[in-house]
Amino acid sequence: MMPSISYLPPFWTLVENHADELLRYARRLAGDDAEDIVQEAFLRGLRSYPGLKHGDHLRAWLFRITTTTAFDHSGKRREIPVADLSGETFEHSYDDGNFESIIEFLSDVNRDALRLRFVDDLAYEDIASKLGCSPAAARRRVSTAIGSLRERLT
Repeated sequence: MMPSISYLPPFWTLVENHADELLRYARRLAGDDAEDIVQEAFLRGLRSYPGLKHGDHLRAWLFRITTTTAFDHSGKRREIPVADLSGETFEHSYDDGNFESIIEFLSDVNRDALRLRFVDDLAYEDIASKLGCSPAAARRRVSTAIGSLRERLT
């Protein structure tokens, strides 16, 4: 039996079929900025549409783009107050011991991976070489440590 090949419909068809539901979804995510978000999401989708290999799950694909666009949009609009720090000097000592006390319950490998990632600011490839594992395993260890921290701190 031959696998069914799903074709890519014209992009405008997607806009016509899904614009209303994406707008409702964007309103839940971003309120008054929903129209801008949906417009930007469709532009992003249109740019990447020619690179799609198949037409499976196009609705989910559009919702993912809309979600990402809404998150990006909320980050751009967030105002961050900045204090005037001109003339002040700071010491580069950030460790007051709190970090170590927060992560002490983690296993040794996860604690080391977390420390290498966020204290030493190493890339996953460098963490992997220091821990003697693959980059994927290093990423998993950091992710597991973060998940454990979230669970414990919430």
